[in-house]
Amino acid sequence: MTEEQAKELLQKYLDQQASPEEQNKVESWYAALHQENVELAADRKAAIGEQMFVHLKGAMHQKPKHYKVFKLPSLVRTAAAILIIITAGFGIWKLSAPVNPSANQLTVITGSAERKRITLSDGSVVLLGPSAKLSYPKVFASDNRQIALKEGEAFFDIAHQEKRPFTVHTTSGVDIKVLGTSFRVKSYQASKHIEVAVLTGKVAVSNKGGNLGTLIKDEFLTYDKNEGRAAIHKARALAFVELAFDGATLEQVIDKLQYVYSIKISLSDSTLSKLKSTATFSSRQSPEEILDIICSLHHLKFNGSKNHKTFNIYK
Repeated sequence: MTEEQAKELLQKYLDQQASPEEQNKVESWYAALHQENVELAADRKAAIGEQMFVHLKGAMHQKPKHYKVFKLPSLVRTAAAILIIITAGFGIWKLSAPVNPSANQLTVITGSAERKRITLSDGSVVLLGPSAKLSYPKVFASDNRQIALKEGEAFFDIAHQEKRPFTVHTTSGVDIKVLGTSFRVKSYQASKHIEVAVLTGKVAVSNKGGNLGTLIKDEFLTYDKNEGRAAIHKARALAFVELAFDGATLEQVIDKLQYVYSIKISLSDSTLSKLKSTATFSSRQSPEEILDIICSLHHLKFNGSKNHKTFNIYK
């Protein structure tokens, strides 16, 4: 129902021309005004209260024309109250449905043999497995990205945004926080375990008690909900992701590789950061192999530490 239609119905109610069904609808709106889930700021409530008093005072001093007197006081009170809510801001009060403070939230549920691909507002991708339930906002907040895996298994490929961390909440109170990476979460209410497996990058797993563990590529964590204990295991790669660069600067390439492989790459000359590359790789490849190709494209060299965790690119 639009704002105009609502006002027309209220006018019919005041003129006592509304049908019994329409009267019931208006009076149900009025009753709903006192529900606890109608949340208004204190200054807005005060303004509405003042306007309502003016409306009621004026209505009480009007001489009734040919109205039936027996219902006029409650009728005017009801319609005036709702009319003020409408004129104060129709966006605050939705007449066609109860107030929903989570209007920005979306929920996706998959069937027992169904899988779904969901692209979030930041470009991150979620592959939802069968019998799963995911809740997420249409648009993320400016300073964080938070979603909830309420049931089932999902694979997350998260867009890297350093200033907007990404958090996956589960019903058992275990949270997974990342900046930009790909990982899998398995969280069934019927199971006593939660599993988090990292394909690329790094994630931190925690609950109310604190940090349960930090995982890097090819590691997975199991959490016993009954015992409240977590264990980290090393595993062979569970899957591989594509690393595509289309005109990306060397700085962007390095940034991506650092998150995918949990390594550190430095440049001996900061001017090299603007060099551009177009190439496609796979996380199946080692960082040395990718760096070798990237450097050969720009006639550069690189060296690495013995533990293969730190690299330097130079001319």
